[in-house]
Amino acid sequence: MTRTFLVFTLFMSIFAHANTEDSSNAEQLVTGKNETICKSTFSQEMISQQMTFSNQANAQDVRRIAERKIAAARKTFADTGSYCDAAQVLMNFEPKSLSGQDGDAQFKEQ
Repeated sequence: MTRTFLVFTLFMSIFAHANTEDSSNAEQLVTGKNETICKSTFSQEMISQQMTFSNQANAQDVRRIAERKIAAARKTFADTGSYCDAAQVLMNFEPKSLSGQDGDAQFKEQ
């Protein structure tokens, strides 16, 4: 009986210790940059911007803004390698100009 109690106590103390380590890791993930979460956010926002850009029913300026956001996010990711930085650009980027640039898509007049 004593042996069972000691094994049970040892098991519970290991479980309790592991449980406190998990909660501190969880707090770190929420408060710091979490590339896994940012990668998901980046993917969702990139798909949204691609759909905006590809939808011919959208106005040309709306499509052009989406194109600029996509290009800026790709450049940011290439420069930093961070999904968090690239997602931030996708959500907050405001182009300075919508005038034509090399490599822009050519929209047909409707």
